[in-house]
Amino acid sequence: MTALLSLDGTDFSLVCDGCGRTVGNLAASLPDWALAWGLFSQDGWRGSDLAIGPHTCGRCVPATALAHIGARSLDRPSVTPAGRSSQRMVIQVLSDVRAIYLRGDLLPVDDARLWDLLSGEPGRTPHLMVDVSRVQRLSSATVDVLVRSARRTAGSSGRTCLVGAGPGLSGALRMLCLHDVLPVHADQVSALEYLRGDRSSAVSRR
Repeated sequence: MTALLSLDGTDFSLVCDGCGRTVGNLAASLPDWALAWGLFSQDGWRGSDLAIGPHTCGRCVPATALAHIGARSLDRPSVTPAGRSSQRMVIQVLSDVRAIYLRGDLLPVDDARLWDLLSGEPGRTPHLMVDVSRVQRLSSATVDVLVRSARRTAGSSGRTCLVGAGPGLSGALRMLCLHDVLPVHADQVSALEYLRGDRSSAVSRR
């Protein structure tokens, strides 16, 4: 994730994946990712239109050369026999939907475990629902995992959504222009209707 959220989720910074150059506190003058990236791309930055990146500044290698760095780091196998485990998430299969229930603030090991759960072939459960009603905030790393998973799901003709995101988290997703990639629903009923094809199911815009 190269558009890094602040700890309180109200601001973001742009980081170069090549050299680490950081331009911080952008929300005060550029209220969302689309405006910020439009400006920086005119100034020589290159990379994905999505906030997760990769992105590089004008003096670094093309961002396409860095496209798989984040995925490769997540794909590394666990170094412990017990594997990567986490008490902060539960997975449940609801017919054609994989449901992930998150609780508390996730640590880096939790992000790795979340990737373990979501990176496999969806098989007969093409859709993904992530319940964040017991989460106060999501780090940039967790958002990165969820967006990558949503894109993988879409590649298998599936849909992804979040359930129960509070105003702060919903606002952070809108600020990063990821609210269409990770649409938010108020409850599981409306989320399941959306995932299973009921386009009339309204998406919460908290």
